[in-house]
Amino acid sequence: MAKYIKLNFWNKIPYWLLASRIAVTMLGVVSPLVVANTGWAQTTNQLNVDQLIENFKNDDLLERLNTVTTLGNLRDEVFIREALAKLNQALKDPDWRVRSGAALALSQKGGGAIKDTLPNLVENLNDPYIFVRSSAARAIGSIAGEDNSDGTGNISVEAARFAPYLVNALQDPDFSVRINASVALVKLNSKSYLTVSRLITNLNNTDEPTRITTAQTLNTISKAAANVAPNIAKALQYPEPSVRGLAVETIGSIGTDTKVAMPYLIKGLEDPDSSVRNVSARTIATIAGNLQEKARANVLTQSDIDAIPEMEVVLKILQNPQKGFYNNERETVRLSLNALKAARGR
Repeated sequence: MAKYIKLNFWNKIPYWLLASRIAVTMLGVVSPLVVANTGWAQTTNQLNVDQLIENFKNDDLLERLNTVTTLGNLRDEVFIREALAKLNQALKDPDWRVRSGAALALSQKGGGAIKDTLPNLVENLNDPYIFVRSSAARAIGSIAGEDNSDGTGNISVEAARFAPYLVNALQDPDFSVRINASVALVKLNSKSYLTVSRLITNLNNTDEPTRITTAQTLNTISKAAANVAPNIAKALQYPEPSVRGLAVETIGSIGTDTKVAMPYLIKGLEDPDSSVRNVSARTIATIAGNLQEKARANVLTQSDIDAIPEMEVVLKILQNPQKGFYNNERETVRLSLNALKAARGR
């Protein structure tokens, strides 16, 4: 665990630095590209990349945001050719302002080449400065969460790789880091859910090669999720219900391995907080619906069938009238359980 530098905001932080903290937090939701409308954005003819990175050391917050905007506005091919390697190196710069600025600039772009910066960004989640950690969390969500929409399932594999780091960041002592980590996780989860759902729909495609390729992709995602699920599940021990709920959603979104995911989701169903229980029930219902689709396509895996005992436990919990779960959640699980048992009997 990194030794964080804690600052006394009322006595030790100048006003511009306090404003910077707020700005980095808000940048998790509002892109710095809005700064371009103020007329401050500069072109590559005025400043080269080295000078732009040097500008991150400017004490003026707006100038630093303008630098992020200028780099973000570069055409993708120019950004990759002229800025990417230098920004990746800047993530290790001795000056925290440079590390933070580089992360924010990288968060403006996507694509396979940009993903090479993710290892350095993960390291920056343990940076002693809150601004660097917050910027890194935002960048990881933006880069790893890029939706390629190509049906390959890459987004789900990326989510499995980087979600554990973001889950750990949910326990960061600084609120801006926690907010950006939460936003990043929600982005990863939602896109991974969509990808897995799209792939499972493809299992009913009339084209046999498509079905085979889709099943292989789902298997790849399952293996990736199975490797990281235990690390993500550690967050189920955290005291904050919102963190436990995000951990449940993350396990459900990246995992198609029912046998691996279900014990953690059952724990969520039994959580003392109702919001976590409700998230767990919705997550399980989504998985149960996917199982029905797989059963129709006759591509249930052994892991799916082996999860029958866990699904029986789930149904029993959902049928408890004191827990307040919804009928559609119970019915979805019941139907999927019947499909699993029918497949086991064949």
